[in-house]
Amino acid sequence: MSARTVLYLLLLVVAAAAAVLSFAALRDLALVCGFDGRLAWLLPVVVDAGAAAGSLVWLGGRVNDSARTFARALALALLGLSVAANALGHGLAAFSIAPAWWVVVAVSAFAPAVLGAVVHLAVLVGRPHDGEGEDQAGPDPLVVVDEVAQLHTAIGAAVESGQLDEHGMSRFWEHARPAAPSRRDRAAELIAAGAGRRRLSRELGISEYEARQLLGRTRTSNGTSAANPNAAHVTADRSTDSTGTGQDAALERVHAVNGAGRSTS
Repeated sequence: MSARTVLYLLLLVVAAAAAVLSFAALRDLALVCGFDGRLAWLLPVVVDAGAAAGSLVWLGGRVNDSARTFARALALALLGLSVAANALGHGLAAFSIAPAWWVVVAVSAFAPAVLGAVVHLAVLVGRPHDGEGEDQAGPDPLVVVDEVAQLHTAIGAAVESGQLDEHGMSRFWEHARPAAPSRRDRAAELIAAGAGRRRLSRELGISEYEARQLLGRTRTSNGTSAANPNAAHVTADRSTDSTGTGQDAALERVHAVNGAGRSTS
């Protein structure tokens, strides 16, 4: 049997004996401090398990520095707490002394404090190792985009392809359809071409009565302008008040001006 094997066997014996004695002392301390007899055994489990978890991370595998540092502090703190609690429990039992109120409060706080510390340790262990993220993927390089240069390049490509002229204007305007004539100009063209009320009604989308009134006002304007060219504008303004619609008023002004021009010529 090798020396290493003997060492491991002795370590096992010491660990088992110390665990049993510590377990009994902490359980008795819990009973003295008012813990229920059915739950008193959980106090040594909490303290010893927390110390074991800290020692495992501290002395175990590769972890980040923050987790290792916290694990070391947790393991040493719980080991020291276990030693102090064992001594306190035996002292109280040997001299039959009731624990002070602050001792009861401190012992009662063991379980939640150890739980929070172990959870924090687990979170630290779950984080990546220090420098690992930087080794795997460095920071994204800073990309500087020259928007003005891109714009000039796009305009040059459009000029070369024939979409823009040398002034940067679109060539599609050369082939664009002319704008449709307005309704006022269309009415003037129809009346100048001698259209009747039915055609005016159909082309302009108005009733025959409105077309008849439009023709009548146009003829009146033409007759008046033969004697006084300025009377056509007065007639158009009066007709605006009689019709009450902006569309008829606009048509009347156009026809009055056209009639005045033909009378003058």
